[in-house]
Amino acid sequence: MNSRERVNEALNHKEPDKIPLDLGGNQSGIHIKAYKNLLDYLEIEDNEIQYYDFVQQLVDPCEQLLKRFQIDVRYIRPLGGMVKIDDVEPQYEGKYVGVYDQFGVFWGNDAEKDIEDILYYDPVIHPLADCKTVEDIENYDWPDGKDKTPFKGLREYAKNLYDNTDYALSTPPTGCIYEYTTFLFGFTKVLRYFRTKPELLVSAMNHLLDYWINYNESFLSEVGQYLDVVCINGDLAEQAGPIMNLKLYEEMIKPIERKLSEKVHKLADVKINYHCCGSIPQFIPHFSEISYDAVNPVQISAYDMAPCGLKERFGEQISFWGGLCNTQDTLPFGTPEQIRKEVKHNMWCFKENGGYIAANIHNITAEVPPENIVAMFGAANEFRNY
Repeated sequence: MNSRERVNEALNHKEPDKIPLDLGGNQSGIHIKAYKNLLDYLEIEDNEIQYYDFVQQLVDPCEQLLKRFQIDVRYIRPLGGMVKIDDVEPQYEGKYVGVYDQFGVFWGNDAEKDIEDILYYDPVIHPLADCKTVEDIENYDWPDGKDKTPFKGLREYAKNLYDNTDYALSTPPTGCIYEYTTFLFGFTKVLRYFRTKPELLVSAMNHLLDYWINYNESFLSEVGQYLDVVCINGDLAEQAGPIMNLKLYEEMIKPIERKLSEKVHKLADVKINYHCCGSIPQFIPHFSEISYDAVNPVQISAYDMAPCGLKERFGEQISFWGGLCNTQDTLPFGTPEQIRKEVKHNMWCFKENGGYIAANIHNITAEVPPENIVAMFGAANEFRNY
């Protein structure tokens, strides 16, 4: 069974020959500092290191590394990733240094830091923060989702991978609706507006929906026939549970996000891999109903996210993508043997009846020792057979 068959078999809730492995997505990636340390450790050269997500400082893993870890997935990336940033040369805005994205959000860090010491950039300037009315939202200069420049040359690239390799092909996130409102307004303001000005959030989410529908129509018309998986971002939860009351989610967010899921499924014969950090058991039945096929990153360190329990309760409803090793504790601070033991347990929990693609839980952060990364993927390969 080849990689493409393996991934699709798993996503169809059947047992392939081996558990598929992923590394290099926007939520299964690796920080540039960890990547460089890993290359040195493995004596691998990459003379063309490229960011694919500047704000998270994630880089595109070289083919030699992906083959070394027997990774089954490759990514078809539009120019700039989920949020096109035309110029990643950091600029200064008051006390911040960073970059603007096409929605007008400024992703920044402390301007007094040396650029080389900055590990990532946060949304620190929120362009809708001072909007008072729906009219203000309507009059905002929203970007054009019909712009096809990010997709130049992708059809040929995707076709070549499809025709000449047997890897499963995925996208970076091609949608982000609720989560992006927290970047546009500010996180705490969004939580207040759920109760005080919900009409502003709904208006913004509908504009985001329009943008991402137009974006996907252009993108998937170019490469949809070659894809196996499309990713969408959501982040509705935190460590202890949902960010908002479930009733608010069902009434305000779910109907809008459902429309994007339905559109993607109509545009291409693909599975949707939905990103939501934190404790998500209360959301999983809704994700399944919306027709999300998989959920990542499976943050096992969050409340009620024990691997065996997740699989037992929800294994027939959705596939799990991630979940290899506790990224907050074991991976950065544990020993290789502790990592091996944890990976073995987690894979055993998730593997029955398919429905599992193994990957690091969210991104491998800068401080993770290279020997621990090698231990994680070494154990994944050791225990992946059915």
